[in-house]
Amino acid sequence: MNELYHQSRMSEQNDETCKCQDPCCEAEKSLMRLIGDQDKARERCLRICSLMERIDEDEINCMVKVFKALADPTRLKILKLLAGGEFCICDIMIALKKPQSSVSRNLSILEDAGLIKERKSGKWCHYRLSDGAAIELINLAMLIKYKGRIINVIK
Repeated sequence: MNELYHQSRMSEQNDETCKCQDPCCEAEKSLMRLIGDQDKARERCLRICSLMERIDEDEINCMVKVFKALADPTRLKILKLLAGGEFCICDIMIALKKPQSSVSRNLSILEDAGLIKERKSGKWCHYRLSDGAAIELINLAMLIKYKGRIINVIK
């Protein structure tokens, strides 16, 4: 995706065009047709490309991993359950009425996203929230959904 965007630095000879690849030149031309002002189109294109340069792909991938982990009803139920404390996998299986394989897979996804932590005690694995951030995300999602009404999904 970054290939579609160019560097926002102007050339040293005060040439006000960006050092760009063809797709960006096309973007500037499209903006010119929409705006009708070459200078404003160039300025907007530079601004957009400058903003795109600041986006860290690794950071985006980490966020995607977290949001994908949250985008499943079973995993959300697990997080809400773990908001009540630490539980072993058998407790989680009973609560969700799901087989061990399903619960383990979902716990693995949540752990990989950094939302929960595992503690081993002999043969037993206990799970807990890694911190309060997961609950804050769930509460924020509900806040967005209900357009600012103050609610407390999980205490």
